[in-house]
Amino acid sequence: MDVFSFKGVKHPLVNRESALLQVIEAFQASHLCDEQGFSKGQRPHVSIAPQMYGSGKSTFGQNFQTFVSMNKEFLLHYLGKMGLPGIAEGDNIGERSLDALLNETLYVVLNLLDVPRGRCFEDTLFEWISREALSQFPNSADLLSQVLSCIGNPEKWFQKLLQVTKKRYLYLFIDEIEALEGDKFTMFKELMVTRRANRVQTVYCSFFGVLSSILTQPFVICVLAGRSDAVVTSQQDALTSPVILSFLRLDPFSEATVKYFIQNTTYDNEPILKVLFPSHPEGHDWFFKQVYDYTGGVPYYVVHVLNELGKRCERWNSFCYLSEDEMKEKIEKVAPNLVVTLSRMTPKSMIFFSSMLLASIFEFRIPKREILFGGLGSYPEYVLDIANHFGFYYVSCSRNEQDEASRTPFGFRKETFFKLVFPKIVLKHIQSRYWTIPPVRFVCSLFSSISRLDSPSSRGFKFEIIFTLILYVRWCFCSKLGELSIFRHSFVEHISIESTKTIGSLKVDPIPNYVPAFSSTVSGIDSANEETYHINTWKPFFEKYLSKDGIFIPIRQNSNGPDVLIRVTDMKDNSVLAIQGESSSEQTPMETETTKKRVYLIGIALKCFQLSSSGVGRSMIKSEVAKFLHPVASQLELMQNNLRAIQLIVSDKYAEEVSKQFRNNQNWILNSGVYYEDNNNNIVYSSINSEIQPQNIRKEWLCIPPHCQVVVCSTTSLRTFLGCKASRDIESVFGDDAGWLEQLKPLYDLLSDSFVDLLRRIPFEESERNSGMMERRNTHPRMDMNVMQMEETRGESTISAPNSLQQVPFHPGREQTPMAAVNVGQSMLASTQSFVDFDWKKFLIESALIPEEYAGRYATLLHSVVGNNRSKVDEKLLRIIRVHEDHLFYILAALRVDEFVNNSQ
Repeated sequence: MDVFSFKGVKHPLVNRESALLQVIEAFQASHLCDEQGFSKGQRPHVSIAPQMYGSGKSTFGQNFQTFVSMNKEFLLHYLGKMGLPGIAEGDNIGERSLDALLNETLYVVLNLLDVPRGRCFEDTLFEWISREALSQFPNSADLLSQVLSCIGNPEKWFQKLLQVTKKRYLYLFIDEIEALEGDKFTMFKELMVTRRANRVQTVYCSFFGVLSSILTQPFVICVLAGRSDAVVTSQQDALTSPVILSFLRLDPFSEATVKYFIQNTTYDNEPILKVLFPSHPEGHDWFFKQVYDYTGGVPYYVVHVLNELGKRCERWNSFCYLSEDEMKEKIEKVAPNLVVTLSRMTPKSMIFFSSMLLASIFEFRIPKREILFGGLGSYPEYVLDIANHFGFYYVSCSRNEQDEASRTPFGFRKETFFKLVFPKIVLKHIQSRYWTIPPVRFVCSLFSSISRLDSPSSRGFKFEIIFTLILYVRWCFCSKLGELSIFRHSFVEHISIESTKTIGSLKVDPIPNYVPAFSSTVSGIDSANEETYHINTWKPFFEKYLSKDGIFIPIRQNSNGPDVLIRVTDMKDNSVLAIQGESSSEQTPMETETTKKRVYLIGIALKCFQLSSSGVGRSMIKSEVAKFLHPVASQLELMQNNLRAIQLIVSDKYAEEVSKQFRNNQNWILNSGVYYEDNNNNIVYSSINSEIQPQNIRKEWLCIPPHCQVVVCSTTSLRTFLGCKASRDIESVFGDDAGWLEQLKPLYDLLSDSFVDLLRRIPFEESERNSGMMERRNTHPRMDMNVMQMEETRGESTISAPNSLQQVPFHPGREQTPMAAVNVGQSMLASTQSFVDFDWKKFLIESALIPEEYAGRYATLLHSVVGNNRSKVDEKLLRIIRVHEDHLFYILAALRVDEFVNNSQ
């Protein structure tokens, strides 16, 4: 077994059989040969591995010959059916082809970071290859002089190289190809010839032109590696390129491979499991799983975590007495030492990163053709390049199965789909840096909490997450729950969310909490990590998980309870008394003598995009009430604890027997009482304490306990809550045969909308807009900021900015808050501003992306005019102090974000 070192860790070389075959298949596709093995001349295929750092690109490329030796039996079987180029057909073609790989191939490894100095890149590259190839031979100096004499004629040079070495093939691995983008390669003038829109595109295009002069020679096996965001930027570039790029799949390790890897790793020459667990040297299955979950199976991070744990054992003896939860805590304290994401995300990149993270959670399948050809919105780059840019990794998978496709010798050739993975170890960096931005906080929190037992590919799960995302972000910026149409006419409609002690305040973090699910058959605790609560255990569940206000999501999809739970406290005691009778939705304020604040527990059942054509009927409503309201009312003693419980049912489709109850398309409110079905199939209400049963009754339909309410959300209220555009986007996400980009674009748009003031985008009737119902509380900033808005189909212009700034779209066609009205008032100032000088220069450089040569002058003027009071800064003031036109927007946008961040702390 081959062993490799990383600091104190020595680890095994994990077999990459799949990647090995991919390279051989690309080589075969480059040279379609006749029966004698002579090439017919094809556009050469190049295997390219542009994945993120730590995925094993360099290890694979540098050890290709070792992988050939490790897989001799497999290759012998494969090559026996289709030999290699240059090998004539006939008996023993498999043996002859394998022998050519092992004994008749020159193996050359280059790293572009170490490119020799020169003037002509082609001559420099040929000489570099020659020196590396011939350094393996004892008479290398004589051989080198013969080969170098032929430089200038690629065909003659290559023939001479193979002739003097008595080899048949050249294996060429070029690492760190992103170095082409650096200043070092400007010394090669022929790479800088303008052919594309920018220098980066030009240098890659020129590089592949030079490389093709080598690859067209018989016979070259070529592998490229290196993270790059601009190898190619359009399908047209790929079609006109002199080479064909073949994406080399290097999956992160599976959980089983991580276990094998750890079992065969040593630290300071001791098995690492013995170092970590002296009394249990075979390790624990939960430990292997924890390392896998935290690292995502990315090879570099697996090694990094093991190395860090080994170092800590040196200081703290061992972890042998740590429990499973304690070890998990230790592992998750290991920070990434490679920051693979942007050091400073713009709002635009935050949206894109969050949408791809959601796509990873939902396990969207990416067809191979869309990895190679396709962009998104204003991003023309290949999807692969975009994903690499943000630090995602790829795992090959089947089209329809949730789990990773099985590895069989020939089965993986049929795997033409991929899914994104993102290591939690890296996500910690994102969370700590961007935790103050609600949509990013929501998605990162979801990603960290998701259970492997969930069903991320199911429509119900996707809608649950998207619904909760919209609910959460809008909750952060509304003043009363009635502004959210799903709560109209319910107990909680008039509850204000403005106290610092409630969920509405960002001071008490309203991020969704992920809690155990409910089961109708199993009670108690299954294991240390998986709790499943019986519906008869609401009291301990409430005390343990719902002790404070928040939004709660059960993390297992076999839950027999609500899909989303909400607890909210009426801090102003705006209690309302529902008028009984006729299932009326009218409510009047109720005076109360008690000073105890009333708590509302809302259970949301989401029945969207997952039902048969009939939709939600009365029987399903009754079933949901039995899962939530009945056990809650019987176990929590609602009156004694001043609790109210609401069952909210949300669906995009209702049976006719339910839809006819929606008056004026409003929600159907069912208050405490008994509901019957009469002989005409109509609903008849009776007070819960009534001794007289209504006439002409066929059967009892629903009993709603005291202090409880059922709210059936109308499809109109749901569309109003989501917004028309979001409703269309969700339908696109759930398309039966939707492609990767067709699914990703709506997520991108949904998150884009979440970064702006969503209340202004909801299509309420004009009368409601003007009535003041949508007025937000003054304690939160306005979020309709241009910095958060993305391109739409309507006309737009882009503010021209200096090269050091990122461009952000501006929409003159959209109704916008005047820039002068940005300032929110003195009350928004952070308490520290009065005592500590605000560093205007640092703020302008880091938050507003203003070049340093401008930031110094602006900072001096701002400090002299407004001091620390940022709320006084508006467009008029910036123009007075003569801020450059191109910088106005960035400063104002940064101030708004800063204002929001201060208010959330």
